[in-house]
Amino acid sequence: MLVIQIERNPNPPQSLSTPEIQRYLDDLDAYKIDQQLPKDQQTLSKPKCSEKWRDADLFEEFDACFFAKCYLTEQKFATSWSMDVEHFVSRQEHPDLTYQWTNLYPAEHAANMMKPRTTPVGGYLDPCAPNDAVESELLYHIDFNGQKVSFGAMNPLNIKAINTANLLNHLHNGTSHETQKRTAELRFAIYKKRDEVLNTIIVWRNAQDQNNAQAEFEAQTKLQGLLSRKSAFTMLMRSISAVRMMVPPEFLD
Repeated sequence: MLVIQIERNPNPPQSLSTPEIQRYLDDLDAYKIDQQLPKDQQTLSKPKCSEKWRDADLFEEFDACFFAKCYLTEQKFATSWSMDVEHFVSRQEHPDLTYQWTNLYPAEHAANMMKPRTTPVGGYLDPCAPNDAVESELLYHIDFNGQKVSFGAMNPLNIKAINTANLLNHLHNGTSHETQKRTAELRFAIYKKRDEVLNTIIVWRNAQDQNNAQAEFEAQTKLQGLLSRKSAFTMLMRSISAVRMMVPPEFLD
């Protein structure tokens, strides 16, 4: 789950408001009413809609709101076109939310396939919901050799945070031999960036000690970029002990 707070554009992309989609939603409402009648009085079949949501305006909004990052793993892409369109609440559970803008998220394909299609009791933290405070509800740890990434709930009574941590542990580490291999590249990418952050901190501190203003500025600028909300694995990088101990708060956007 994206563990930075996201401000979603309140206006849905135009491609989610076509007459075909609206007709499908109207037919679905009628079907729900029909299903409440006795079986011998039901006359409607469950409607289907062939409209697709992979349109340019949707991915442009994903680029702007989610910084072209997977909302499940924070992997960053050149463009959101490289990702799947994932439903926060699955279509199996709520087909009426299939084209709901607030239920659509960009997701890396493998992570999308690994996410369960049923929502656990209590639900997940929603990075677009201000009340969920995703940035302060989770704990993070990167294993020293990059073999494991661990997530936990800050508050053991917060069911959403517990569910989210469990999901993130599953998506980052796998739960079987096959999924452990499938997620190895993700862990390797996180570990590589961890090393880059730590090396940049060393260069920055050395430049300070040597009173080398140009080198200090270059390292500071790079460090700010690596820890930015727009960069990959933001909160995992910000959780590194060296970052927490040495990087000034004003470096973080």
